[in-house]
Amino acid sequence: MSSKLVFIGGPPGVGKTTVAKELFSTLDDSVWLDGDDLWRMHPFVVTEATKQMVERNIEFVLRSFLDTGFSYVLLTWVLHYTRIVERLLAGLGGFDFEFLHFTLKCDETTLTERLASDRNRATEVELAFRRLHQCSRVPSVKVDTVGKRPAEIAEELMYLIRKRGQAPSSGERR
Repeated sequence: MSSKLVFIGGPPGVGKTTVAKELFSTLDDSVWLDGDDLWRMHPFVVTEATKQMVERNIEFVLRSFLDTGFSYVLLTWVLHYTRIVERLLAGLGGFDFEFLHFTLKCDETTLTERLASDRNRATEVELAFRRLHQCSRVPSVKVDTVGKRPAEIAEELMYLIRKRGQAPSSGERR
């Protein structure tokens, strides 16, 4: 039986980490990588070299998870460009997995409210808006988070995952 590789993308502040915590707690035989964990550096500097390093590290961890044979391998990250997803998947060649890609979305008002409620992120609104619009163009199953609790969103994702990703525009890779 192959693993289900589940990408959960979306702009900063949409709730990826919170929803993934809920989802992860319900999935047996699972592992979860938050791509932001691989950006922890001081000073925080975004260059082509650091972007490539982070993608290589994500690829390495995902390969390790898949090689170990977990049933569910989760990745949460912004994933705002199709080419990022394609590069990550290209680096996972040789593994048998079912690929499911979800993008969490909300409106700008909700995103602003969520960011404002976290004083560490209140200054990220402009970047979050850019990523919101970029993420909307990435081919994936879009999951609206407006007016839903994290547990409800996780339940919706669980339903889609168990349905083997048969929602329109999810991809399968074997």
